[in-house]
Amino acid sequence: MQQPQRVLVRPESKPLDWGFYLWVFYRRLPIILFLTVLALMGAGIYAYTAPRFYEAVSLVRLRKQALPPLFAQGGQQPQTDTLDLKTATQLVTTFLTAQEALRLIQEQKLTSMRISAPIRQYLSILSAQEALSFVSTISYEPDLIRISVRHTSPEVAAALANGLAEAFVARLNREARAEASNERKFIEQQLQAVRAELQRLDKEIAAVKQQLNMVDVSEETRALVNSIRTYTAELLMAETDWRSAMKAREQLQQLLEREQPFVPMRKENPVLAEMEKRLAELESQRTQLLQRYLPTHPSIKRIEEQIAALRQEIARRQSERVIEVPDAALNPRYASLYQQILDAERRRMELEERRKALATLLQQTQQQLRRFPEQQRRLGDLTRQLQVLEQAYMSLLSRLQDAQIREAAKLGNATIADVAVVPTKPVGPGIVRLLLLALLGGLAVGLGLTVLLEFVKTTVTSSDELKHLLGVPVLAVVPEARLNPNGEEVLRLMNSRRGSAEAIRTLRSNLRFLIMRHSSDGKMKAFLITSAVKGEGKSFISAALAIAFAQTGKRVVLVDADMRKPDLHRMLGVDGSVGLANVLRDTASLDNALCDTPIGTLKLLPAGTLPKKSDAATPAELFSSEAMQHLLQRLREQFDLVLIDTPPMLVVSDASILAPMTDGVLLVVELGYVTKTAVQQVKEQLELAQAKLLGVVINKASRKRGYDYYRDYYHYAGYYEREP
Repeated sequence: MQQPQRVLVRPESKPLDWGFYLWVFYRRLPIILFLTVLALMGAGIYAYTAPRFYEAVSLVRLRKQALPPLFAQGGQQPQTDTLDLKTATQLVTTFLTAQEALRLIQEQKLTSMRISAPIRQYLSILSAQEALSFVSTISYEPDLIRISVRHTSPEVAAALANGLAEAFVARLNREARAEASNERKFIEQQLQAVRAELQRLDKEIAAVKQQLNMVDVSEETRALVNSIRTYTAELLMAETDWRSAMKAREQLQQLLEREQPFVPMRKENPVLAEMEKRLAELESQRTQLLQRYLPTHPSIKRIEEQIAALRQEIARRQSERVIEVPDAALNPRYASLYQQILDAERRRMELEERRKALATLLQQTQQQLRRFPEQQRRLGDLTRQLQVLEQAYMSLLSRLQDAQIREAAKLGNATIADVAVVPTKPVGPGIVRLLLLALLGGLAVGLGLTVLLEFVKTTVTSSDELKHLLGVPVLAVVPEARLNPNGEEVLRLMNSRRGSAEAIRTLRSNLRFLIMRHSSDGKMKAFLITSAVKGEGKSFISAALAIAFAQTGKRVVLVDADMRKPDLHRMLGVDGSVGLANVLRDTASLDNALCDTPIGTLKLLPAGTLPKKSDAATPAELFSSEAMQHLLQRLREQFDLVLIDTPPMLVVSDASILAPMTDGVLLVVELGYVTKTAVQQVKEQLELAQAKLLGVVINKASRKRGYDYYRDYYHYAGYYEREP
């Protein structure tokens, strides 16, 4: 009877099996927990032994000053003296600011706090570069700078935070006072010149009026004189502003030439830093001991000797304190001066254009005035000059008062918004943060190590892993039998109560349950037994299972389909010269090929005469023929159970050809021997052949290998006879 044609369907790609990976992590849970606990213990020890850090914070606020120009005009906006927030933040942490802060601390000039003698002594040996290593700054828009200092001593942290804030504000105040002083001096010089010119004009106007006997001028002359006066005043103010802009640009250029575009980065000598840290600890110990003992106490004397030796060594190495490194950083002062020069040059060009326009208008008005009589022109011109100088004189007086007020008020671009207080609670190390990082780090390392071990381990080592890889149950775990594969040994084993025989009987019972669950009418009779690779003991399992079923009175036929390396006829002690190959090639009948065994209900169909290499009919072609299908049909009709032993599935294609003709496949696996890749390839091969994998039989289980599955199985070993 011809079987219906099977359509091979490529199996669909399955999504990632998260359950398998969860099981892998669960299996390695002790390693993950051990690494996590180890990380938490390390973090706890570090948090307990590490020095405590204290943080002090001071705030500086930038102030935008509106400075009116030297000669204010209607509609002209005042200049704004601004300092970029980022530039100011950089200036706080410069070498000069740190030096100024240390100087204020040493001279007890801090207005926000008093510094004790031990702290001042410690800070006296601290370099500016090392002081800046404890400092961090953050800017908050629009005008706030946060100066944060972290140190093991709370008083040192507060002193440095307040010192840097006051040094930065004082630095900006000095610059503001210098600008106001220069402006005042310039205005005083201009006032002297204008005052002398006013006196001269007063005398000349009086002399002209006396000579001409004139008291006033005509309205038209007065209008032209007023226009000339206005244009002259504006031209004078434009000239003054232009000269002021030129002078400011020259001063800025001189300052820029003294600055370097890039400043070298310096690195503190770590040896000196460690020595200074040790010196500070000794000073602190000495202070504590002086509170309990007299200065002549031996402990205090010993510490003072160490302090003196350490100070001498530090003084000897002062030249090695700062080490320049090849890297360089942009000088923020240079960048600020360069931007101010660009602004000054732009203003100078604007004033230059205004000056030229006013000069043109003044020239045109003067030409109109020349048409009047000489006496009127002269008097009008003198009157105009007098009025212009009077207006300029009043403006200069106002500007002088403003400059004097700014210089006396010591106004700068920054003020202290908040002072730092001595902290009472440490901010580091953060125990909660450290423990959280340790927890996450331990879990990450544990999970990573689990994944690494899983990828490094290529073989299958547990029954649970087989279940996840194949998706079928493990029907039996057969211990290692340690016997010679001959008929007498196998039959003697199956007549005993040893662990291997009991495991085969367990396989027999589980296979019965599968038959009852999948086939209520009992039509499941033919089963194929194979393995992934050679050496896993599939032939032993086939022979032992056939004997176990025959011992229950079932009519069983065992077919040796391994034509390349047949072993079943030797295991059962029968002649294997005529068998399956002869029947398929029609050189012998089925009745003649079937061999009797020591068990009456068990028949063996040996492999028979193997095909020669020159024979066109290879085993694969014989199994693909209709004769094989007819043979299986006849065996189903004559026997209650048909067991077929085939070659390993990944070695040749025989098992893949025969599997679809049977009712199910049993896969024999030796743990620790077969790889995961091989097991997955067997599963894919069976899916491509549309064959049904019923379950897995684990063979050669050994207590010495230490697998998890055998530890569970070993609980029942007391009921069995010991393995030899």
